[in-house]
Amino acid sequence: MKHNLSLTLVFITTMFSSCFSTADKSNDPGINDKMAYGAPKAYITKEAIPATTTDGPVAYAPGLPAIVDNDTVAIRVDVQHKKITVAEGVSFWAWTFGDSVPGPVLRVRVGQIVKFTMFNRSGLTAEVSPPMPHSIDFHAAMVDPHDKYRSINPGEALHFQFTANYPGVFMYHCGTPVILQHMISGMTGMIIVEPKNGFPGKVDKEFTIVQNEFYLKQNDSMYETDVNSARNRQPMFVTFNGKYKQYVQSPLEVKAGDRVRLYILNAGANLTSSFHVVGTIFDKVWLDGNPHNELRGMQTVELGSSNGAIVEFVVPEKGTYAFVDHSFASVEQGAIGLIEAK
Repeated sequence: MKHNLSLTLVFITTMFSSCFSTADKSNDPGINDKMAYGAPKAYITKEAIPATTTDGPVAYAPGLPAIVDNDTVAIRVDVQHKKITVAEGVSFWAWTFGDSVPGPVLRVRVGQIVKFTMFNRSGLTAEVSPPMPHSIDFHAAMVDPHDKYRSINPGEALHFQFTANYPGVFMYHCGTPVILQHMISGMTGMIIVEPKNGFPGKVDKEFTIVQNEFYLKQNDSMYETDVNSARNRQPMFVTFNGKYKQYVQSPLEVKAGDRVRLYILNAGANLTSSFHVVGTIFDKVWLDGNPHNELRGMQTVELGSSNGAIVEFVVPEKGTYAFVDHSFASVEQGAIGLIEAK
């Protein structure tokens, strides 16, 4: 009897081991079975500055760029100094990726080689905002930061590449000291890395939302960044996609019954976000945007500075649904928008 039981246990164990060892992971949305570590050395050039500030699969939030179906994808996002308006009567000279604060949304696939280029255009506005070195740090990359994330001077172009190993919603930001000052001046953004076969499930609407804080003080008719208030974690505004209450004036539009997917990033630079949509429940939450990190039936998703998530929910009926940072001091500072279901 004991002998037969032992044989049975060995058989069951062998079967399970076989199943796990031979399972096809190619369709697993959270796994990349061909990790690529490191990349060729970065290099710097001096060449004519292009007419546009971006190129490749980029879009400005709440939009979502199209996927490029190649093994490699070329992306260019330049840095510049640009006048940005945060709220009525509140403008400042921001340091930007591309043409906005936050920077453009980028979108690639797991396994793709990202060939990235960045021109430092800060010298083009030297008469109003002094030119300076800038850099970029991709949380989606696995590379030597001292090589790839080096600072470049005005007029230079930085070139490097990395392979997208993990799916998710990741942050990018300037890493040039003082990093806090560069980030609160506008130098943050979102990169989405999709699984090889796309994110699982179908949705009716998709939007990208970056939460960030503005630390400003008035200087004559303009405003300027205030590093001291940033160090004390006392923002003037907390916004979605860089404008004070912009989606209260212009709500995101959906239909009743739609399944909605939001790609969310808390770009900080300091505060934690408690993201919530009033009137529904998140029936899927993928922490950091990785489908392996799935939670169900969530009222709120908590995002530390630089954390991302993908949330899905059904809009139950016609009406207006507010999305907020449920830390309500942030709501009063602008972290509120509306979803209008018709």
